[in-house]
Amino acid sequence: MALRFRLARVLNLRTRLREQAQDEVARVAGELARLRDRIVAGRRRQDSARRTEEAAMQAGTTGAALGTFRAFEAAEAAQVAALVADEARAAEELVERREELLARRREERQLERLRERALEQHEAAEQRTAVALLDDLAQRKRR
Repeated sequence: MALRFRLARVLNLRTRLREQAQDEVARVAGELARLRDRIVAGRRRQDSARRTEEAAMQAGTTGAALGTFRAFEAAEAAQVAALVADEARAAEELVERREELLARRREERQLERLRERALEQHEAAEQRTAVALLDDLAQRKRR
């Protein structure tokens, strides 16, 4: 007799929810990595603008050109600041998604343990039935 685990559908649902949570963690982690790359690139552009401004000052430049350099650097600084804020938000979201993933995995594992226990009980019942049948057969042979 085959085992019919009554909570199999619930376990399948929990598994799908955990897989979905894993996908969300991967998505947010990817977003966080992209934001960090953009922050690094923005800071490099800021440094490059500062070096170019310093070189222009050494060579002698106009105030308007210096203003342009500083405006570009300020715009880059504002963009980096916005990216840093987005990075903080993504990091918080990643923590939340990981906690959700852990909760989903605990729920799934609990159902897996129930399934394992049900299988053990089913096998024990089948074994008892087999022993009872063998005993009955042995008693019939004695008669």
